[in-house]
Amino acid sequence: MSSIAEQVGRVVGRRYRLLLPVGSGASSQVFAAVDARLGRRVAVKVLHPMLAGDAAFLRRFRAEARLAASLDHPHVMRVFDWGEDEGGPYLVLEFLGGGSLRSLLDSGSTLSEEQVAHIGWQAASGLAYAHRRGIVHRDIKPGNLLFDDEGNLRIADFGVARALAEAALTEPLGAIFGTARYASPEQAEGRPLDDRTDVYSLALVLYEALTGRVPFTRDTVSATLMARVGATLPPIRELGSLAPIIAQAAISEPLARLDARAVALDLELLCRELPAPGPLPLEHVRLEGNASRLRDRDPTDVDARSAGTAEAPAAEAPGSAEAPGFAEAPGFAEAPGSAEAPGFAAVGQLDRSGVPPDRPDDLTIVPATAVIAAVEPEEPRTRPGRRRRRWAKILAIVVAALLVAGGTTAAVLRFGVYDHSVPKVTAFPVGLAEHDLRAAGLTMRIAGDRYSLSVPNGDVISQSLPPGRLEKAGTIVKVVVSRGPAPVPVPNLTNDSIAKVRSALFAGHLRVKFAPSQYSETVPAGRVITWTPRRGPQPRDSTVTVTISKGPHPRVIPDVGHGSYAGAASALDALKLVPKAVYEHSSQWPDGDVISTFPAAGLTVRRGALVDVYVSLGPRLTTVPSIGPGDSVSSAVAALKHADLVPELYGPGNIVFAISDQPGQRVPVGSTVYVYSI
Repeated sequence: MSSIAEQVGRVVGRRYRLLLPVGSGASSQVFAAVDARLGRRVAVKVLHPMLAGDAAFLRRFRAEARLAASLDHPHVMRVFDWGEDEGGPYLVLEFLGGGSLRSLLDSGSTLSEEQVAHIGWQAASGLAYAHRRGIVHRDIKPGNLLFDDEGNLRIADFGVARALAEAALTEPLGAIFGTARYASPEQAEGRPLDDRTDVYSLALVLYEALTGRVPFTRDTVSATLMARVGATLPPIRELGSLAPIIAQAAISEPLARLDARAVALDLELLCRELPAPGPLPLEHVRLEGNASRLRDRDPTDVDARSAGTAEAPAAEAPGSAEAPGFAEAPGFAEAPGSAEAPGFAAVGQLDRSGVPPDRPDDLTIVPATAVIAAVEPEEPRTRPGRRRRRWAKILAIVVAALLVAGGTTAAVLRFGVYDHSVPKVTAFPVGLAEHDLRAAGLTMRIAGDRYSLSVPNGDVISQSLPPGRLEKAGTIVKVVVSRGPAPVPVPNLTNDSIAKVRSALFAGHLRVKFAPSQYSETVPAGRVITWTPRRGPQPRDSTVTVTISKGPHPRVIPDVGHGSYAGAASALDALKLVPKAVYEHSSQWPDGDVISTFPAAGLTVRRGALVDVYVSLGPRLTTVPSIGPGDSVSSAVAALKHADLVPELYGPGNIVFAISDQPGQRVPVGSTVYVYSI
């Protein structure tokens, strides 16, 4: 493979300029690059040039690249493009700047139970999505679990792992051992692989993320692989609430193992019960530094400590007017930030109710001068002298003033003094409203209550007298009290999915809380079994507790040995398992007896799982050869051995006198035939 310095600056596929190395391995190199056509940053995985001459690999690579490019899931690394040029096959991937789980663990960082549950849920969701489309990864390990700048997980190298596994290029021992640390028992035994292979590897990754070590690891690759065949994951306290999920995902027998969808569901429900996870201690990939310090690592392991210090020297990276340098590449500059975001204005002081004070009603305050003007007589139609008219006006004003003063005095004497100002009590708690009205010398009376979306329960919605009006002592102020928002009905959630539950309850102004999931023989996994409260109306924004199904109870294979196949099939049918007869000869068990089952008795499987029932055909039979008097002993012995029988000689001579079994008789293979000679 070309040196890193030779690759930097090269344009791959006439479109992607390689800017900076961010990872390297035995079969590939990964570069930060810029898409000259779209002006966006990408990652380009350049595979070893030797692979270009492997026709079988190229066929597999093209097929797997098409499949990988079809995947579109938030937790699967996106494949934008792929192809082949003079430098070898290549893949164009989305650029992830958060590093890998491998680099995070190698830095000595410890992950909390909440963080591991969240990471596992994201990874299992991505695997379940790919598995539904018939794609198995085959190489789940921390180096293939990458993070973006916000800490969201992506699974890398879908399809590539399978293509490389079938290539003629041989990986070095270190790469093989890195994969073997997370290989499933069926990989160790060379058995056919399915989607549960990825689940087993993910379980070991989560175990390591919590404990800092990988279970079943030995000194050699073969010892590591064989240590987990038939083994049970050791239970330790460090696994916490993740222990049962990891244990079921790491069952040695694939048929009894959880699939990715079930793991994702269990982890999602667990995440809801655990506190929110803290941010991951990611070492973000910095695209500047010294390229000479790049470490030789797994190509998908974008290790922040290696990639973060890599930089192509300016003198070595060729540039042109049409291909900008790395510092000028679109999308690579960091967005400026500050501790405080400008543009926030201060909020004005609120009153004690927490609501801005209402605008006071317009009060009509009539001054005495207005009253006098109102009763001022019209000018006479005659035109006497001005002085006379002026004195007439003055006299009218004095009379009007005396009348107003007299009326006011009479009203005060009759009705009391109006010197008690009505306080504002709307949006106040009813107890505080009564206190304020009493302090103002007024009396509160509750005139009724009604539902309100804007006024909390127990607060005053309205008052009969406007704030600021002067009233006499003891005046009754009627108030209407809020009952809070109107109750809402609880929707029918029968058999709904988690997403539909959230949508229905949100639309109904209710909150959701997921109870621990339960097994159900009637409700499929991921669907609602029950909820409480089941009937409305319920207070708005109250919580509805929902129980989600984990699917049917796991089945324990019964011990059906030594009986008939009909009895075994009946016992398996009763457990909703599917029996399948497999016939084989046995010298130990009579014809028709059940020898054993696979999976073996005592193991746990899903409802509807296929169970092989091995039925005895009895011992294998052979025919006694035609041997009679006069035959030579040597020829008789040879014929019996050829028929898988054991000759035993009696007599001193070399001529056969008789044999113990009738020629042509069917006897079990390995039976003893006595030869009598004279």
